[in-house]
Amino acid sequence: MPALDETRFQPARLIPVTGIKGAQDQERRAASALLAVMQGVPELTVELLMEHGAFSGVVQAFIEPEFKINGKKIRPDGLLRITKGKRTWTALVEFKTGSNELELNQINQYLDIAKQENYQALITISNQVLNATGAHPTEGIDNRRLRSTSLIHLSWLKVITECLILSEHTKVSDADRAWVLRELIRFLQSDASGASEFNDMGPNWVGVRESIKTGSIKKADDTVIDVVSKFQNLVRYCAFTLAAKTGVDATEIVPKAAKTDGRKFLVAEATKLIAEKNIEGAIKIPGAAAELTIKADLGAGVLHCGFELAAPVDGKNKTKLNWLLKQFKEVPKDARLSIGYKRARNLEASVSLFALKSGELELELDSSRELSQFRVDSVRTFGTKRGRGQGAFIDSVLNQVTDTYSQLLQPVKPWAASAPKLSESVKELLPELTEKEQETAGS
Repeated sequence: MPALDETRFQPARLIPVTGIKGAQDQERRAASALLAVMQGVPELTVELLMEHGAFSGVVQAFIEPEFKINGKKIRPDGLLRITKGKRTWTALVEFKTGSNELELNQINQYLDIAKQENYQALITISNQVLNATGAHPTEGIDNRRLRSTSLIHLSWLKVITECLILSEHTKVSDADRAWVLRELIRFLQSDASGASEFNDMGPNWVGVRESIKTGSIKKADDTVIDVVSKFQNLVRYCAFTLAAKTGVDATEIVPKAAKTDGRKFLVAEATKLIAEKNIEGAIKIPGAAAELTIKADLGAGVLHCGFELAAPVDGKNKTKLNWLLKQFKEVPKDARLSIGYKRARNLEASVSLFALKSGELELELDSSRELSQFRVDSVRTFGTKRGRGQGAFIDSVLNQVTDTYSQLLQPVKPWAASAPKLSESVKELLPELTEKEQETAGS
């Protein structure tokens, strides 16, 4: 029998992307696909919802359940129920795909249904990414409705990230479940699914960026706040990307002020952006030697991405510097190094880390002061376009974050003191026993 030429055929898919006609069909397909896989691969349900009060158990999923409230028939996109013994956890689910945003009236209606039916949660899923405040992307939700019902928002980016971590790193032990999960990933990563990545800095990005650069903007109005919020969305997107590629729960670092009063925090960050012309964020990667920081200098049009590391406590300054340099196999040409001395307020001016590593440059160290801190950065000009693709801000930030982690932070291990050695010159603290004393002790 001749070999089958597979290149001439299109593989059969569990969740096809062909035949999607319009936004409504796209939304239904994505909703049904995700809920069905959450039922068939309960490990995914645990990964997505455990932190929100759900638990491991038997998962049931339903599409477009119908309810009556105030005489009206209401049909949310889905319903998810988890049971374990006598315990149950039930949530309504609302989906949006593409550029469609969640609607306030729908959310309030579904919260009313959840209260009426004594359900524990309402889950919203869309391409809207949470910013550092953690506030739901839909403004105006009646908080009184949240007294008995949790409101959970998952971006499609979060869903795809958890799928990738589970598939590529954590692994699903059952082969059939693993294949089903891969089929969901393939579907969600298709443009036709409507489950997009973070792909737009918003309509205010270009105008605010240019106004910050020229200094013509003086007040932290809603346009500046929007840019700050979008930048925080982007930091979270970078964290999701690192999580998917490393298999660990990389997360953006959220200041306490963002959790205490989200609006006040955003206004403060917008005011700081106007005054200093830069905006910052940071990501924590479990197991990495340091937190990864991201600073976009809108005034200069450059992005700083790097980390700070404590220098070894022991040894001369030259030895400490060599300790760091030896950890890098290769150094990108845009990498910079700053050093800090003990009790100094500021770091010294940065120099080329590439030149130091290659031997083209020798750093003059002050032997009268103790070297205590390193700062490693990659510094690049960032793209300016609001969308995606070549010359776009989002792509330039994402590429620099992944490069900085893989080339500079990933190889580095924090310094650790050696275990103390036993001294051979110190005499025993207890006197030696005589033969008679030894015989007495043994009897």
